[in-house]
Amino acid sequence: MNGLRAVKEIFLSLLIVVNGSSQQNNDPFKVEPPNKPSIKEISGEVLQVGTVLLNKKRKEISLPVVVNMNEGPMEYLVVTGKGKTHESLLVTSAEPFHLQVAMLLINCKGSGGKLIPEDEQKTIPGESVEMELRWMAGKKEMKSRLERFVTRVDKKPVKEGPFIFNGSRMFDGSFLAQRDGSIVSLITDNSAQFNNPRAGRGDDDVWRPQRKGLPPLDSNGTLVIRVAENIN
Repeated sequence: MNGLRAVKEIFLSLLIVVNGSSQQNNDPFKVEPPNKPSIKEISGEVLQVGTVLLNKKRKEISLPVVVNMNEGPMEYLVVTGKGKTHESLLVTSAEPFHLQVAMLLINCKGSGGKLIPEDEQKTIPGESVEMELRWMAGKKEMKSRLERFVTRVDKKPVKEGPFIFNGSRMFDGSFLAQRDGSIVSLITDNSAQFNNPRAGRGDDDVWRPQRKGLPPLDSNGTLVIRVAENIN
């Protein structure tokens, strides 16, 4: 793969996808330009974008995460150090822009700039993805669907199923996910790249960590995000 050519193509795609139109801003990264990602070919189907790995054939990506909390109000599942770390289950060193590039490389374009409706009965625009947390317990690899580590204060069950890749958006020249550090949100957040389609997404006080089975605080892990239709 020609890295420079790939980056240029992804930059153009990103402008169209998250801004709705490349005509809205001639220089959308002028205010807060993200770091230009290096795209490395690890093998025939596996590429690396910054610290994000992607498998084109399996249509999945993976990124490093650390378990950040196990109690208290929770609004996010994954943020960067710039995000609301006091309300997020996991924290990652991966850059949201690199994650966006990786999603585009597996042909996930998100919402095309459409906003998420506040009405919980309406569908969140974007593409369905499954999320899985993997970590080591001694020499054994453990894995679990990410939503299994989420519970509700009202004791209602958390429905097993996908999250939605809406892709964040551009505003005043900034890529909001990069600016705010918001990657996977439980509450409705147009700045986040992935949103929760479940009932209760409009309530910022309903979500809590499910401690049962959750790795210890500060445990290193890997978040795997896979296009839902490709889940086995």
